[in-house]
Amino acid sequence: MKRAIQHHFRFSLTSSVRARLTLWYLVMVAFIVCLFGVSLYITQISLNADTAERAAQLYQDSQRFAETYRQVLLDRQAPTTLHLKLSSQEIVLLLHPDGNALDSRGPLTDSLIQQLQTGAEQNKGMIDLTVRRSLPWWTINTTYHVLVTPVLNQNTRVAILLVGLPPPHPTPLGIIWFFHGLLALLVAAIGGYWLAGKVLRPVKMITRMANEINATDLRRRLHLQRRDEFGELAATFDHMLARLEAAFKRQTQFTADASHELRTPLTIIDLKINQALTQLEQPEEYRQAFEQIQAENAHMAAIINSLLLLARADTGQIALNLQEVDLGDLALACVERLLPLARASQIVLTTGDLPEVLIRGDSHYLGQMLTNLIENGIKYSRHIGKRVHVEVACEPPLWSVVRVQDDGPGVTDEHLPYLFSRFYRVDKARSSRQKGSTRSTLPDQEKPGGTGLGLSIVQWIVQAHHGEIRVESKIGTGSRFEIRLPLL
Repeated sequence: MKRAIQHHFRFSLTSSVRARLTLWYLVMVAFIVCLFGVSLYITQISLNADTAERAAQLYQDSQRFAETYRQVLLDRQAPTTLHLKLSSQEIVLLLHPDGNALDSRGPLTDSLIQQLQTGAEQNKGMIDLTVRRSLPWWTINTTYHVLVTPVLNQNTRVAILLVGLPPPHPTPLGIIWFFHGLLALLVAAIGGYWLAGKVLRPVKMITRMANEINATDLRRRLHLQRRDEFGELAATFDHMLARLEAAFKRQTQFTADASHELRTPLTIIDLKINQALTQLEQPEEYRQAFEQIQAENAHMAAIINSLLLLARADTGQIALNLQEVDLGDLALACVERLLPLARASQIVLTTGDLPEVLIRGDSHYLGQMLTNLIENGIKYSRHIGKRVHVEVACEPPLWSVVRVQDDGPGVTDEHLPYLFSRFYRVDKARSSRQKGSTRSTLPDQEKPGGTGLGLSIVQWIVQAHHGEIRVESKIGTGSRFEIRLPLL
């Protein structure tokens, strides 16, 4: 079953949550990179367009101002009296051919004028001028692009005009990168939150289901049809619920069976006591009543002792006294002890090979294991079969084997999986001396009774010794129990 489950959840790389999360992450990172690149590209295009527009404006203003100054100089007027339409950040400097300043407009200081004069003397066509500007809270440096234009009159230079404008967007590159990086982080945060919510949605559903399920509603299942880790988790959760439901049902059935098993002898004891108090007169009748009360009390004590043993075994409170044990001697001792019971039941108790087979175990519980199996064979073979056979074998290097075989009524295949369940009986009609049934032809005192816990105790003892137990049975042929325990 475990292999089948593992095969069912063998998913491919593309169906894995880890792989899909990686792919989604790569897609999101690619989207962020593309968005970042596109935004930078658009910003660059916009800056280039503004730069080209500002360069065109600078050239047009230079031509217009040159023509205006040329007319003023030809009319021998003072250039400083000329009214020019300038932008708030534009600078204009008019120089005489010998380098003297004739007119200046805009935020120009003497040092800036001297820098421009020096650039004009060097016959530069474009001069980059750094202008310090004071704002209300801080001071910034702005680089002006100054265009040098000669003012000509019939190919004669009458003046030199310098017109400058600042760049269209004096925003530092670091601020641009910071803004775009902040935008990319915002997109990454939103995408990551959405991606986390999408991936963890099955976990939320499983959590909600777990909170809604209680001990009386274990039939609910997730049925999450996904071929990934969450599908495997949901299926594991469903299997866990199935196991819990089965365990809960077994516990409920166990409680009901235990109550029934104890109620029957208590009812008989109460009935006999009332009968002794109201109806019986002869001493022999009182004696029979007390004997039956004693028998039922012994039956209840056996049930309680078995239940206590299994309860302590379930909670791990039993410590085995491990020592070297010879299975051959132990089997022989159990057979000799049960010979009177076999003779009384008209069963021949035989033994096969009983060689010396040494194991490490608790002789007390191993003896109880063999006794339960042999008693079980004797009880259910009475008046049906004739023989119960016990043998010991060795299968080196790992296992020792104990076989107990009877020729009783046998067990059908449908009952075999439940044979070691507590209080489980194959034939309910013959499971207790107190239950009458038309299906049983044996007298009530000869019906095989028991607590229904013997095979459960056998199974626990075998598992506590790290062994395994097998059963083979056919209707009308009998049953064979085979116990395999590790060799010393």
